[in-house]
Amino acid sequence: MNKNPNPSPFDEPMRIIASRNPKEVARLAGATWDEEGEGRGKILLPVLNDIFRITYPDIAISAPKELDTFTLKLLAAIYLSKTDGTSPSGIWKSFRELPGGRSYEVVLKRCVEDPLQKKFGSDLTTFEKRAKKLGGKREELGDSSFSFALFPKVKIAFVLWRGDEEFPSRFMLLFDESANRHLGTFDLRMGAEEIGKKLMAQN
Repeated sequence: MNKNPNPSPFDEPMRIIASRNPKEVARLAGATWDEEGEGRGKILLPVLNDIFRITYPDIAISAPKELDTFTLKLLAAIYLSKTDGTSPSGIWKSFRELPGGRSYEVVLKRCVEDPLQKKFGSDLTTFEKRAKKLGGKREELGDSSFSFALFPKVKIAFVLWRGDEEFPSRFMLLFDESANRHLGTFDLRMGAEEIGKKLMAQN
């Protein structure tokens, strides 16, 4: 049997999901299994402030318009195929503390933290308004901070320090220490970038 010369990044996570009991997949992911009978149904997966639907047995992912991106759908598939069900601990780590994080931290800073700092560094009001709209939960970090449930077991905190005459404003992302039990470090960077884009693009 010949291998597909142009494999999709969805192929492997979708294969894993299809091989497992959907009720158990949903339980581990913190999602809901909606049984429709005769082996058919769908997983209802919370993603940020909305719901993705993953149908069985065809394993198709549908997303609401505001979150319908290739990256978020791919991350949802990876999450469902990888998560071991560990709940967030509430202990935050910097990106560089994650396995392999040092390799990507420059990219995270350039693509996520720096644009957010430039956009919201002197405008906490707008940052807080947009964070709440996207489903953020206020945290006691920095001068203003919100954590986002990218998926039920994947929490990412966006922390803003306001600048003054001596120090410039600063933006930093923190990840729950359990994050790598659900997504790889590179996947977490992509997820953080998706959240950052949503915060930047809101009206």
